[in-house]
Amino acid sequence: MKYSIHLLLFITLFHGDIDNKIYSLRKYSHVKTFYKSIAKKATKITNEITEVLSLNEEEKAKVYEIQLNRFQEVVSIREKYKDDAETRKPELKKVYKRLFGKLKKALGKAKMQQWADYKREIAVSYTHLTLPTKRI
Repeated sequence: MKYSIHLLLFITLFHGDIDNKIYSLRKYSHVKTFYKSIAKKATKITNEITEVLSLNEEEKAKVYEIQLNRFQEVVSIREKYKDDAETRKPELKKVYKRLFGKLKKALGKAKMQQWADYKREIAVSYTHLTLPTKRI
């Protein structure tokens, strides 16, 4: 009998705390999902670079870290300057310039040139998909 009274008292007192904790976990679950999507983007780009440039595991790890940091920086800049496009654009350009420098330092000039050639080739290969337009 004593045990059931103590149990009932415990449940009554701490039930609100448990509900609040569950609510807060649900409330911020989108943040966890958001960071998973950033990691997926970084992984996708890293895998593409690894395949094209035949990177070893050490280089792949460096590229992944650089890409992940880039995506996190971009997100924070977009949040910080969401209402100020004039400031946001130059800040994002700085991130992309730093990205190139970091990748060049990690991979070397020759591999970065190979990557640039590959990206240029992809851009050209898609141009045949555009339909000609008639002028009236």
